[in-house]
Amino acid sequence: MGKAPGSQKHSASQPVRSRKARLPAALLQQSLVAASSALVITDCQQKGNPVVFANPAFENLTGYNAGEVLGESCRFLLGKDQGQESPEKIRKALKGEQPCTTVLRTCRKDGSLFQSELSIAPLRDSAGKATHFLWAQRDVTEQKKKEEGIAALIAEKERRFAAYVGNVNEAIWRIDFEPPIPLDDPESRQVQAIFDNGVFAEANDAVAHIYGLTEGREVIGRPLKEFLEQANPGNVERMVELVRHKFRMKNLLTHEKDANGTASAIVNNISPEIQNGQVRYVWGASIDLSEFFEAQEDLGRSRKKLAVQKKALEEKNLALKELITHIEMDKKDLKDRIMANVSQVVIPALDKIRLNNGADGHVEQLRRALEDLTSSFGLKVADITTKLTPRETEVCSMVKNGLASKEIARLLNIAPHTVEKHRRMARNKLGLANKGINLHTYLNSLE
Repeated sequence: MGKAPGSQKHSASQPVRSRKARLPAALLQQSLVAASSALVITDCQQKGNPVVFANPAFENLTGYNAGEVLGESCRFLLGKDQGQESPEKIRKALKGEQPCTTVLRTCRKDGSLFQSELSIAPLRDSAGKATHFLWAQRDVTEQKKKEEGIAALIAEKERRFAAYVGNVNEAIWRIDFEPPIPLDDPESRQVQAIFDNGVFAEANDAVAHIYGLTEGREVIGRPLKEFLEQANPGNVERMVELVRHKFRMKNLLTHEKDANGTASAIVNNISPEIQNGQVRYVWGASIDLSEFFEAQEDLGRSRKKLAVQKKALEEKNLALKELITHIEMDKKDLKDRIMANVSQVVIPALDKIRLNNGADGHVEQLRRALEDLTSSFGLKVADITTKLTPRETEVCSMVKNGLASKEIARLLNIAPHTVEKHRRMARNKLGLANKGINLHTYLNSLE
C-alpha cells in the first residue's frame, strides 16, 4: 500500500529536514491578480515607498488603473483628507516594519469617499529585512454605517434610560464587588465580602435622597457598609438571605442610615451579574418606606390607645346604665310615695277641712290639683306648656277641672275679662287658635 506524504520513517542517523513549499513567481503573481481583495505592493527600498503593483480588484475599488498609480505613494488615496489619525498609525508601522490594520476615509478617482479597512504587512528578504509592503484594502462603508447606526441607537437608548433613571422616584443603583464574590465560597465569606467589597458604581438622585444627599454622584464611589451597617444583626440576616437566593431577591428589607446617621427602612429588588461563577455586581431598585413603617407603628399605638379608651367607655356606660336603673327605681318609689301621701293623707285632710270650714271652692281646686299631681296630666302640661306663664297655667288647671270664667275670677280674685285674656293667650300658645277646639276638652285629653 502506498504511504501518505510525510509518513516515511527516518532512521536516527538521518536528521529530519523542514521543507518550505516554494511556489513559482508566476503562480504567485497570478494569485495576486486573481484575489478578490484590493491589493497593492509598495517598494520601501525606494524613496517615498512607491506602488510597484496593483491588482484588478484595486482598480475596481478605487477607479484608478494600475498604470496611474505605479510609482505613486499611497497617500493619494486620502485625497484632501490628510488630517486623519489613521495615517500616523500607518507611518509608525512602516517605520517599524510592523504589520497593522486600521480604518480610514479613502478617496476614489471620481472624488467619492468610502470607508476603507486597510491592512499592511512587511515582505522580507532572506536576511529578514523588509523590502516591500503588501497593502490589502476592503470597502467597509456599509458595515461602518451599520455600526454607527447601532452605536447611535445604543447611545439614544442609554440617553433615554439615563433620563428615565434620573427622573423616577424609585432609587436605582449598581454596587460593584472588587474582587468579585465566588458563589462557591462559604456562606459566611460571601456575606463578609458584601460588606467589605461592595462599592456604589451607579446611583440616581433618588438614591442620594434616601441617604440624605442631593445628587446621585455624591453616592458613587462610597462603600456599601457606610450606609448598611454590619453591626446591625438584622442586616447580616438579610445578607445571608441574599446569598442563599444567589443574589437575586424581591422586597428585601434592609435597615440603613443616611449621611446624618438617621435610620431608614429600605425595600430592595436586587438582580446580579454573574460571570464564571462569580458575582461581579448587582443592580437594585429601592424604595424608602420609613414613613410607612412609622405610620404603622403610630397606627398600632393608636389602636392600643383606642382599645383602652373603649374599655373605659364601656365601663362608664355600664355604670351609667346602673345609675339610670337606680334613678328609674327612685323615680318610681318617689311617685309611689307621692301618690300614697296625696291619696291617703292630703286628700282625706282636705275633705275634713271642706266639711268643717265650708271653703268648698278652694278646697275642691286644691283637691283636683293634687289628683292631677298623681296623674300624667302634670307631666304633659309641664312638657307642652313650657311657654305658659304661672297664671296661665293656673287658669288652664281650673278650666280643665270644669270651672267657668266667673268662678275662676272669684277664686283668683281677678276680673273675668282678665281670665278671658289668660285663656286666649293659653289657646294661642297651645296652638288652638282658630281651630274650634274647646280648651276644657283639649286639657282633659292630656290625661
